[in-house]
Amino acid sequence: MNDPIPIFGQSRANGRKGLRLLRLLIVLVAAVFLIGIGGFLHFAFKIPPATDISTQAAPMDVDAIVVLTGGKDRIMSAMQLLETGSGARLLISGVNTDTSREDLAAQFGGPDTRFACCVDLGFRARTTIGNADETARWVSDKGYTSLAVVTSDYHMPRSLVLLRNEMPNVTLLPVTVASSGMDRPFSDVRVARLLVTEYAKYVITLLRTRFG
Repeated sequence: MNDPIPIFGQSRANGRKGLRLLRLLIVLVAAVFLIGIGGFLHFAFKIPPATDISTQAAPMDVDAIVVLTGGKDRIMSAMQLLETGSGARLLISGVNTDTSREDLAAQFGGPDTRFACCVDLGFRARTTIGNADETARWVSDKGYTSLAVVTSDYHMPRSLVLLRNEMPNVTLLPVTVASSGMDRPFSDVRVARLLVTEYAKYVITLLRTRFG
C-alpha cells in the first residue's frame, strides 16, 4: 500500500520558500531605491558653482572654447570668455538651423568683438550627444588639445562625461553658467524636476559610455 502524499507539508514548504523570495525582492527593491536616492542627492549637491569670469586675473590657458547651446546666458558667457583672450576660437555647438550667423552677431557680436573673426557655428547637434560629436570633429580639424567647456551648471556633469568619451586626449576645463533657482533646488518644484530628469540622463550616460 502506497504512503499518502504529504500535500500539506509540501504546501507549507512552498509557502515558506515564496515568503523568502518575497522578502529578498523587497530588500533588493529597497536597496536600489536607497542607492538611487543617495546617488541623486550626491549629484544634486555636487553640481559645480557658477564660474565668475569677470574676476579672473588672466585668460584661461586653453586652445579654444566650446559652448553648448540651451540659453542665451551660455553664449554670453562664452563670448565674454573669448573677449578676455581665452582660446583662439569659439565653437557654438547646436545652433538652430533657423538661426543665421547674422542673427547671432546682432545679439552677441559687434564691431569691437571677436565674433566676426573667431566664432564658428555648429548646426549638426540636436542633443548633448550630438554636441560631443560635433565638438570632437571641430577639435580634430583644428588640432586643439585643450578646451574650455561652457554650459549650465546642472548640465555640466553629463556634458563632460560625453565630451571626455569622444575626446579622451583633450584637456577639458569647465566654465559653468548659473541656472535660476539652483541655489534652492529642493524648494522649487521646477528645479527639482529638472534635476531629477538630468540625473536620470546622467546615469544613463554613465552606463552607455562605460558599457557601450
